[in-house]
Amino acid sequence: MAKHCADIRSTRRLPEADATKIDYCCDANLDRTSIGTRNDGMVMESVPMPSPILLIAREPLVAGRENAYRKIEEETARLSARLGCPHPYLAMESLTGPKEIWWFNGFDSPEDQRQVAEAYEKNAPFSAALKKNSDRKAPVTGKVIEVVAQYRPDLTSGVPWILGHGRFLVIAVTKDRPSSAGTVFQAADRTFFVFSPARTRKQADRLAASIPGSTVVVVRPSFSFPAKDWVAADPRFWRANAR
Repeated sequence: MAKHCADIRSTRRLPEADATKIDYCCDANLDRTSIGTRNDGMVMESVPMPSPILLIAREPLVAGRENAYRKIEEETARLSARLGCPHPYLAMESLTGPKEIWWFNGFDSPEDQRQVAEAYEKNAPFSAALKKNSDRKAPVTGKVIEVVAQYRPDLTSGVPWILGHGRFLVIAVTKDRPSSAGTVFQAADRTFFVFSPARTRKQADRLAASIPGSTVVVVRPSFSFPAKDWVAADPRFWRANAR
């Protein structure tokens, strides 16, 4: 995987989340919706929750080769729809800092990860197409950094980031316990990823200015293979930018 021998969307060679290496206890099989109750006892509408497990891949781009990369990834997104990609994935492009693409896959549990990996293996035409396009883009990308992280609800505050929802995001990566508001995930090496959603670029830039070392990223629909609920939450955005 790390040397483009398989595509970063496939989880065939990725380690499963290891909760034993993280200093908290979390049930990865928790329901991803939270149901609130009003003071009068009536049950409120369920609210989506962040994915318990998040696969994060950072793919740096070679300067001046962005157009070549774009053509490959837009083709891959079309192949994902045509050949039956077994799992949705989100692509976001950095607007500040080094030019890179952030890829995200969310999972409900380690078992969910295993089932998705098996589904990739069983879909030979799609896996072959991914391999071909991964080889094609090797000259226009740097070394991919991949990590599996688990949701830390105990450290999360503010407006939650739900995978695939929203257009802009501010990302902070730190080894220190997060002090700013955001949706927090933690990797096995104790790296924290703090995600703060923003409605507009202006809001994202303002937020990033208050978080040292943070990066502003934007959703790239034409690179992504969206889940139905992502499209339903913002249909005009997803459909207008589909390829």
